[in-house]
Amino acid sequence: MKISQKGPFQRGYTAIVKEEVNKDMGMDFGVLCMAQGDTVDYNEPKEVVYTLTYGVVELSFDGKTEKADRPSCFHNDPILLHVPENTPVKITCLSEQAELSIQRTTNKKRFAPKLYRSADCLCPSEERGKGTLGEASTRIVRTFFDRSTCPETNFFIGEVVNFPGKWSSFPPHSHVEPEIYFYKFLPENGFGFGEFGDEAYKIKNNDLTGMPDEKTHSQCVAPGYAEYYLWVIRLQDDKDIVTTVVPEYAWTTEPGAKYFPEI
Repeated sequence: MKISQKGPFQRGYTAIVKEEVNKDMGMDFGVLCMAQGDTVDYNEPKEVVYTLTYGVVELSFDGKTEKADRPSCFHNDPILLHVPENTPVKITCLSEQAELSIQRTTNKKRFAPKLYRSADCLCPSEERGKGTLGEASTRIVRTFFDRSTCPETNFFIGEVVNFPGKWSSFPPHSHVEPEIYFYKFLPENGFGFGEFGDEAYKIKNNDLTGMPDEKTHSQCVAPGYAEYYLWVIRLQDDKDIVTTVVPEYAWTTEPGAKYFPEI
């Protein structure tokens, strides 16, 4: 599944995926665009993650108020708010503009609301792939949380920043759990390609892709452009995720694997 955004997001909330409509994805996904002084109140009957893409906002929740400042999703570590169902949240925009992505899914389990800054994330910034395959798949991976740090969650979520001309989510792999990628490019007229089973999609700024049904997936981006994507996996209610690398490409992860094999 690929959903393209025609032009920039309008002020307010734009729903892209709905759990009740896109049943094979098992979650909601949308984007909130705000202007300075805007205030939005939420109290959702679902588990929710509010991920700041850029801007300065004030987040009020659980009797506290926190300021979140993130100039760029490409250059700055993540800031996000994670809350259980029926948790009132107030978001106020303090900068000229701000954008947040909002992920929701059905989950009756209770846990403490938490604002994640860099030090709170499972892996705030990892240069993955470095030193292998001639740096062809070196990228920045930021993992927010999973069930090892929040056992009650139904999400496994994080971000990737692709360096220009390189690959990520490599080697191609699959899992039974549905996953969403939401993309940004720097500069914004950039593009990349996404593998989804035997198909490939050309990906542009603000596009979203969804991967149900154990589709294999990997990504690449055009030279001269950086690619960011937020990845969101909807975990099974009663099972932990198992990721399977496509066997014929597994050699690329072995020590000493060569970028251009000898003939």
